[in-house]
Amino acid sequence: MQHPVDRRECLRLAVAGFGLALPWVDVACAAQSSPSAESVVPNWVPVRGGDTKSVATTNSFQSQNGKLAGWEYAFGKIIDDYSGGVYNPYWGPFGAMVFHGGGHSATFDNSVVILDLNDRTFKRLSNPTPGGNGANWIATTGNRHQADPAFNLTYCEYGDGQPGAAHTYDTLAILPPADGGAPFGSLIRVSSYAVHVNMSRNTGFAHRFDFHSTAMRDGKWHRWSVNGPTSGVMPGACSAYDPLRKRFWWISGLSSAPPMVRYLEVSTQKQQEIRFTGGARVAPAANPDSATMRYDPVRDTLVLTCTVDAKLVLAFLRCESPERGWVVARLSAGIPAVPGASHPFDFVAETDKFVLLSGADTSAVYDIVPSQELTYPWRVTRRPVVGVSIPRAYVAGKRWSYSAAVKSFVWMARSSSEIIAYRPVGI
Repeated sequence: MQHPVDRRECLRLAVAGFGLALPWVDVACAAQSSPSAESVVPNWVPVRGGDTKSVATTNSFQSQNGKLAGWEYAFGKIIDDYSGGVYNPYWGPFGAMVFHGGGHSATFDNSVVILDLNDRTFKRLSNPTPGGNGANWIATTGNRHQADPAFNLTYCEYGDGQPGAAHTYDTLAILPPADGGAPFGSLIRVSSYAVHVNMSRNTGFAHRFDFHSTAMRDGKWHRWSVNGPTSGVMPGACSAYDPLRKRFWWISGLSSAPPMVRYLEVSTQKQQEIRFTGGARVAPAANPDSATMRYDPVRDTLVLTCTVDAKLVLAFLRCESPERGWVVARLSAGIPAVPGASHPFDFVAETDKFVLLSGADTSAVYDIVPSQELTYPWRVTRRPVVGVSIPRAYVAGKRWSYSAAVKSFVWMARSSSEIIAYRPVGI
């Protein structure tokens, strides 16, 4: 089997949160792993692979309500309304789950909230852009499409220059410190959708939020890309960070996606695109709310899950030759799907597999092992859940993320849901 990542990449991928031991890494490579990347697994995660466990927190998500005047009731929609999240492995030894969203018919609140896995405490790291003073909007009621002179339609930013609350879908991703991110990582919103309750605009300009320290409480967003894409963007989007090339791959509007894949280059901060060659496959014509994407560092591919005609579709794109387009993978067994819903999944480096949730089967998770030859069937194994049940979400983004530091997935389906930890089989 050919692997595009060499031994020098082993350590960098480990530091980037992909795990400390890939199945194909030999002893010489393993010797390069940093001892500091090792951590004692906390006692609040399951002991055995295949088990789930409820995780007690010191406070609630709602306790971090920014209390934006007139919108206090809607704070939970940062998660609950077509919005996602992402795991940041650089926030202390155990990392943090990051939540950010809102937008169309949801809330104006553009706060960033985390669940700090080091002390199991929810923390709001930024204050919502204030309203009623000309910095944001002039009215929050009335005609849904009324003008707001403080809102920038091109960049989808409030009057203070920060991006407006948006449906984040699966667009959130983390830029590692070693690749140009802040000391504790940077949150990248590669594109924005349904921004502003009264106008619901989209933009291809990217924004960045830096995690400077674990003591921060008043962080700020800023515009990050120097351009937007040359063609329009449509709601329903996903992204994935590629540490080999230092770029964020992304696509939007799967049901009408053009024959291309887009990417945001870290070094230049430029939004760029690669057109597919003749005969190449475009992204599956999926429900736009269902897209979720990950980067597979072992096979150097993008892996996409989505829902098409009430069926799960998994496709891959070879990053070395992206102009060839998407290929729908053959699975050894079917995985049930909820019409239109996303299938959150993530790569577990230690066991070289993906672990996926299906809303149509709430008593199990699914292990997916890519074949050596990617066009051969990928092995699917249904794993019944042992312990507490795992709630599901219609749009999940990257909230279903594996943490190598705690050897588990740490998951919150909704703003009112309990926190669940799941330890994959084989870990």
